[in-house]
Amino acid sequence: MKTKCPFKKLLKMNPIGQLLAFQNDPYGFFDEHKPKDTEKPVALNLGFRRFFFCYDPRHAQHILQEQRHKYDKSSLVLKKIKALSGSQGLIQLNDERALGVRQTSARLMSAAGMDRLVQKVDAFVKEIFPVIDKSIENREAVDLVPHLTRIVLRTAGVFILNHDLISESDSLNTAFVDLNRKAGESLRSIAQCPFSPAKRRSLSTIHTELDRIAEEVLLVDEPSLLKALATKGEEKDFIRDQLKAFMFAGYDTTASSLIFAMYLVAAHESVQRQIALEVKRMPDLNYESLKKSTLVQSAYKEALRLYPSAYFLPRESNQEDVLSGVKIPKGSQVFLSVRHIQRHPEYFNNPDEFIADRFLNEIKHPFSFIPFGGGPRICIGAMLAKLEATVVLQKLCEHYEMRAAHPAPPEIEALITAHTNTPLLVFFKKREIRAKKSEG
Repeated sequence: MKTKCPFKKLLKMNPIGQLLAFQNDPYGFFDEHKPKDTEKPVALNLGFRRFFFCYDPRHAQHILQEQRHKYDKSSLVLKKIKALSGSQGLIQLNDERALGVRQTSARLMSAAGMDRLVQKVDAFVKEIFPVIDKSIENREAVDLVPHLTRIVLRTAGVFILNHDLISESDSLNTAFVDLNRKAGESLRSIAQCPFSPAKRRSLSTIHTELDRIAEEVLLVDEPSLLKALATKGEEKDFIRDQLKAFMFAGYDTTASSLIFAMYLVAAHESVQRQIALEVKRMPDLNYESLKKSTLVQSAYKEALRLYPSAYFLPRESNQEDVLSGVKIPKGSQVFLSVRHIQRHPEYFNNPDEFIADRFLNEIKHPFSFIPFGGGPRICIGAMLAKLEATVVLQKLCEHYEMRAAHPAPPEIEALITAHTNTPLLVFFKKREIRAKKSEG
């Protein structure tokens, strides 16, 4: 008969053991420590720090809105992603300069600016049609991961730089993914990792490409975040950090969410058909029409609910607080488990199921759906992410019927954001409903 090691449980429950468990599998750690009753946050010591893990929408509302002045961005996490976001990038900032950058980017998201992006994304999607058509002839599945990733990166390039990154997409994608992986590994390490040669090479690739592109596109009088910041007279290093932060936040998380959304839609034939019918009723392809495409937006939100790219939101208390009767000391790390909040059975029926039209109705709690955060610090790229996903899902459903090659969802790798580390193989078939659109 096997006997259990008497020290294994003890090691697991002590602060060092808890820290090691979180470092080994942060995604699973949130699962393991989720209480049956989520009314109160879970207090744990990880190493030498006090952590509070929150699983309830009411906690999110308290931290992100009602008592937001008591919580800053987590210095622990900010330190780990500094190479990705830039030391002066919007993600790192929390002052008047941050407000200025948010206002500058918001002005670029006018109706005319968004219409321009709609046409760009539409063209990017159509470029993969020959690949799909060839796969139909050969009766082969297409791995959509590289194609979707490239579309998102190119769209980010247009918005941020007024530059199509098609020639730089592979090198920049590799560099950003590498830095994200190293940031994730750093988050799971006890000590601050040294600045490795590989990390330095990836950062050098990003800086070199962004600087070269910036020098070229500033000569062109077209709207972009780069142009707007330069016109304001911001310093070169500050501008570069904003470009990095927006590339990371606007590209990395959007690509991840679109991949999961594509998997879910490809696995549900009836949803594809309904989206195709919704497209058929659209008078024109523009931003105003996209806003009225409620089903496809609901399907994307449902994918974000089930598989949020930002699977946790890290905060740090700057003063003492009380959360649901639990004292939160100053300097505590407070992690909101976005994935569990968005699958809370009190607020969502059949919370683990994909229900494409779920968001056609109002949700029960305003902070039960927080894939882009919440309150005044909500991600300003949410509009852009929804635009990209809506166009991509609509165009593919309009032209093709899809079937996921594997029933299981893509495997998730928990870095700073949630990624898939497996292909997204999809079989395609021409959709006949397209012929009916011209008849109407």
